[in-house]
Amino acid sequence: MTPDIFFVATIAVAAGVAAGIPAGLLLKRNSPTISRGSVRIDASTVCGRGAFADRAIREGEIIERCPALEVTDKDVGGELLNYVFYGSEENLRLVAMGYGMLFNHSPKPNVAYYREDSKLGAELVLYALRDIRKGEELFYNYGDDWWSTRK
Repeated sequence: MTPDIFFVATIAVAAGVAAGIPAGLLLKRNSPTISRGSVRIDASTVCGRGAFADRAIREGEIIERCPALEVTDKDVGGELLNYVFYGSEENLRLVAMGYGMLFNHSPKPNVAYYREDSKLGAELVLYALRDIRKGEELFYNYGDDWWSTRK
C-alpha cells in the first residue's frame, strides 16, 4: 500500500467509526423491546435482561412452553452454566430455548416451572403462581442448590 492510499484508508475507517458509534447509540436507545405471546424482554429491574408480562396473566396460566435440550453437565460451561436447569438425572442439564432462560430469580417468585416430556423431547413449562399485572417482571426461584454452587 502506498502512503497516500494508507492515509486515505485510515481517514475513511476513522470517519466510519466516528459516524457509527453515535448512530449505534441512537438506534439502541430507540430499539423496541422483544416480545412474543405474553412475554417481552427488556432491561431487568434486577440485573441485565429480564422477562416481563406483556399482558395480564392469570394464576395457573401457562406463560411459555420452552423446548429444551438435555445435555450432560460436562457439555455446559462458562456463562451458559448460569442459564441451564437441572435435568432428569443428577448429571444432566436442560438448555431451555425461548424466553425461559431469561427469567430472573426472586425469593418471592410469581412464576414456577416443571419439566414435561413430549413426543419431540423435553419441555420446560412456565406457569403463573398468582395473577400477574401487565408490565410486571417475571421471576422464579432458582433454588438453594443453584446458589450453593456459586460464590
